[in-house]
Amino acid sequence: MNHHFRSRACTNPTVDRSQLGKANRRKGHDAERAVARWLRANGFPHAERAVRTVHTTNDRHVADPGDLTGTPGITWQIKDTARESLDAWLRELDEQTAAARANIGLLVHRRRGTADPGRWWTWLRVADLGTLLDAKGRHHRDRRHPIRMELAHAAELLRAAGYGEAHSETA
Repeated sequence: MNHHFRSRACTNPTVDRSQLGKANRRKGHDAERAVARWLRANGFPHAERAVRTVHTTNDRHVADPGDLTGTPGITWQIKDTARESLDAWLRELDEQTAAARANIGLLVHRRRGTADPGRWWTWLRVADLGTLLDAKGRHHRDRRHPIRMELAHAAELLRAAGYGEAHSETA
């Protein structure tokens, strides 16, 4: 095996896997709080980090409706990882959007080297962009193609489409 590509967690016997998992969860929760705080300051005054757990047993599964609450009609998935898993994340977002019966699903991925959540990458489907622009995505064969933009631009489109509250300045 080429050791050049192995992560430190795999090669360092002193790494406590549970501590690594806790650090990753904390990093994710911090990103969710940062996006919620940014949204509250930019036209979505009720945005909050959702504190939920997915509970699954042999006969019961409660779906995860997303990472943020307080933005009716919108499902949010927030990611803070160096490695991008766009296909898997979008599948998860699609499931959450359906479970929440939301109109639009947005995936926000922390942009490396950028602390301002308004500049983090935000992904949405062509169909959702069409809904926001009232174009219904008619000019696209596959309405499931993802589109990437900064969160500030996505929030501007959401507010213009009637989500959130009017905001006097563009973030």
